[in-house]
Amino acid sequence: MDKIVYEVVEGVIENLHVYDADVNYLASAETNSRVAGIVSVLQAAAGSPGAVHSAQAANDSGDPVEAYSMTVGGRTINGSFWKTTFQNGDHVKVVGFKEDNIFQAIAVTVPEKQVIWMQPHCERGLVEQRKYLIRNSLIFVGVVFAVLAFLIRNEAIEFWFYLVSATSLSVTILFFTVGLSWKDLMTFANRMSRVGAALGIESPDGINLPRSTKKMIKSGKPELPMGVYYY
Repeated sequence: MDKIVYEVVEGVIENLHVYDADVNYLASAETNSRVAGIVSVLQAAAGSPGAVHSAQAANDSGDPVEAYSMTVGGRTINGSFWKTTFQNGDHVKVVGFKEDNIFQAIAVTVPEKQVIWMQPHCERGLVEQRKYLIRNSLIFVGVVFAVLAFLIRNEAIEFWFYLVSATSLSVTILFFTVGLSWKDLMTFANRMSRVGAALGIESPDGINLPRSTKKMIKSGKPELPMGVYYY
């Protein structure tokens, strides 16, 4: 897990410059591509509007994002999000870490609006991420069993053969998707939990930004761009 110490910088945004970029959020481009792919699959299973964007990210060049540089509280800050929509003059809190005299942002928030921009794939705290992956894995297994039951309708085929086939296929696919990516997906969740803790959010491991955003929009809050959430 990420052991870097996170800090909070607060102030007014100045000298903001936004530009398009491709960023790999893990050390290995191959790993990032695999993780982006499974994130896309799991989002699609849950009906998440971010599924298409995450699918676009599953390539060797990394995630297509809007990167930025800016000054907050006299400190130079760099980062990247799906969409970078804050502006010069906004009063924000930035959570990240110092690297080579530059502050690398993981999240930017406007506290009075309860809005947060998060690094791609960091949407849920550790507890919520585990629940999300397990739930969608079970849904996937159910779909596999249902599809095979539809395809294997020959009465001559023994039930045990169907059971073994469905189980083997489910285990194999989950191993090469969720299983091999579990550590990486937990890294994203760990970042979300640590951002929540740095901001003083109660129960940071239980953060679920897609859920809280959906709830706030239903209550009358305006829609937000991809990768921007209510918390």
